[in-house]
Amino acid sequence: MSAEWFLKLKEYDSLEKMKNGLLKAINDEEGRLSLLNNKRQEQRELENGLKTELHSLQQDYFETEKKLNTSEEQAQRLRDIGGDEEKIKKFVHEAGAFEATLFAHLEKIEALQVGLEEKKTFLTGLDKTILEISAEVKEEVNKHQKDLDQLELRLTLIKDELPLDFKAALEKTLKKNLAIGPFTRVDNGSCYFCRFKISRVDESEIDMQKNLKFCPQCLRIFLPYGS
Repeated sequence: MSAEWFLKLKEYDSLEKMKNGLLKAINDEEGRLSLLNNKRQEQRELENGLKTELHSLQQDYFETEKKLNTSEEQAQRLRDIGGDEEKIKKFVHEAGAFEATLFAHLEKIEALQVGLEEKKTFLTGLDKTILEISAEVKEEVNKHQKDLDQLELRLTLIKDELPLDFKAALEKTLKKNLAIGPFTRVDNGSCYFCRFKISRVDESEIDMQKNLKFCPQCLRIFLPYGS
């Protein structure tokens, strides 16, 4: 009779692997969207950086323009009253420096404005892509979730069908959250996963007599060959 229960455990193991596959598929789908959202956030931060730089440069442009006007007015005032030629040259020189700064600022402002337009266009396209991908991801995740719900139901039913000793053994092992599942086999006289040496007596009881046994080291449940 125990052979039947080991077949149930084998089915449980198979369904668990399918469940993990579905969880990975859901994670992968959501990861696609997460990558795009991260990219959008990164691009928006870059856009905000360009806006801040542009605003700062425009403010500096206006301040420099005021200084240019002041220097030109001072030079003209001195000319009108026949003031010191050296002072006039000084203001003219200052005005020239301010004017050169304004031209440099204009070039940077234009470059930033072009960069912002390009960023805006890129983000518009990215928003459209994210909207399309979101619909695809939602559809795929919903499909996987339905399959997952069915698997979860079948896993629960299998546990409920097991006799008390098999059910207790399964639940005890599941609580340990062992990597690659709660089951193992005897492979060349050792546990397949942890390679713990298994005696011939235990091997016979597992594979021939189909007794319920745990690996003494990794604590997985042995599935007999042929189950």
